[in-house]
Amino acid sequence: MSGLYKKAGGTFILKFFGLGIAFIFQIVLGRILNPELYGEYTMYLTYSTVFSIITILGMDRNLIKEVARFEGDVTKEKSLLRFSTQTSLLITIAVAGILLLLRGFIGFSNYGLLLLISMIVIRSMIAILDGYLQGKGNVVQVTLLNSVINNILKMIFFVALILLNVDSLSAAIFSFVLSEIITIFLRTAQVSNILQIKTNSMLNLSLEEKRTFIKYSLTVALISGIGLMLQNIDKIMISTFLDLNRVGIYKVAQNYVNLISVFVTPFIAFWPVISKLYNENSIAQIEIEMKRIVRIVTYLVVPMFFIFLFLGKDLLAIFGEAYVTNEAKLALIILALSFLIDAISGPIGSILTMTKYAKLALYNNLASLLINITLNFILISRFGIVGVAIATGISIIANNLISIIQVKLLLGIFSYDYRNVIQILSMGVFNYLLGVILIDTITFENIYARIITFGIVMYTLNLLALLITQRKNIHKLLGRRT
Repeated sequence: MSGLYKKAGGTFILKFFGLGIAFIFQIVLGRILNPELYGEYTMYLTYSTVFSIITILGMDRNLIKEVARFEGDVTKEKSLLRFSTQTSLLITIAVAGILLLLRGFIGFSNYGLLLLISMIVIRSMIAILDGYLQGKGNVVQVTLLNSVINNILKMIFFVALILLNVDSLSAAIFSFVLSEIITIFLRTAQVSNILQIKTNSMLNLSLEEKRTFIKYSLTVALISGIGLMLQNIDKIMISTFLDLNRVGIYKVAQNYVNLISVFVTPFIAFWPVISKLYNENSIAQIEIEMKRIVRIVTYLVVPMFFIFLFLGKDLLAIFGEAYVTNEAKLALIILALSFLIDAISGPIGSILTMTKYAKLALYNNLASLLINITLNFILISRFGIVGVAIATGISIIANNLISIIQVKLLLGIFSYDYRNVIQILSMGVFNYLLGVILIDTITFENIYARIITFGIVMYTLNLLALLITQRKNIHKLLGRRT
């Protein structure tokens, strides 16, 4: 398992660096576009994500599972990748045709619709290629492309287009399209390098293999698709029942909460391992690794929640005063709490998806989506974006609680013991008291200096507390290595 954690560590470093670049880019976008245009740009990304659910058809996630299962069988790997790519392209062409026919009903201009279709095509190809690469265990390389190279290219293209006097919204969308196209070529080169071994066998799947692959992909598509809808339904509801201005404001709060994912997504490296351990009937090992992941993630994400809690107004002001509202601050805190609970739940949903219980993950996501939409209809008219954040938060928490119970009942895996509970409670109390002290102690007028100092001091003191409370375990670990 040491290789898994090395990959997770490498992924974390790249994700952290890439998210830093992406976050700076979002600040630049927010300031240049203003809330309304920033909201419009957000909806382009949202709708391209939603429609790509159909065009990808869950084949990206299924490739992770199948490529890991057929490791070493080059013929099978090539056949799966080719079949997935061809199927996705055919579906994408059909979706594009439907969108063009319905362009008068969906609210996009012809120009905007062409941009949207190009974004859907790009997202589909990237998802398929990434699914293959992750199945081969190349999670670090995928993260490098997605989080680092892609975000650097976006920043470069956006600045260049602004200097060329391209209007700001078009510059933002073009920077997305151009950067993604370049990384598609880089992915293709990487995949070609992996598959350069020649084989005399025919690159084809039997009809039964295709049916089995598509059947499982459909289940995964519904799971991941509903999951993506859960991530995007809030912005769709805001744009439908409120306005693009508040989409932009809500997106800024969401940008901060997404930073929590930097501590969670590295453990996507655990997905192929779950499939392998499950097929080997090593259920106990899955539980051991899950508990370890939960403990690591808890140490990382709890301090971040309290940074959001105590510095919400300052954080929003970085994007511009237009984004600093009481609604936005409350939405940030509510979303941060729900994402905190999601993070310390561990990769619980992936256990269902990577075993034979994928349909349960589908039902969980569907139930959460229905809860989200129902609560949105009830709350959005009364509480605006705060109501949307409440609906989103409750649906996320409900999904995790249901998954935890199912995994325990069906597989006997439970990620928590008394040590996890004590860790979570003690860190919560410690960081709250620490935040109360720091907010009165750190009084720089410059918000950047205040935020940076607050964050550094909070994480430094958490590290010291960890070293003190876990000194025996640390000594044991160091003793094993010497």
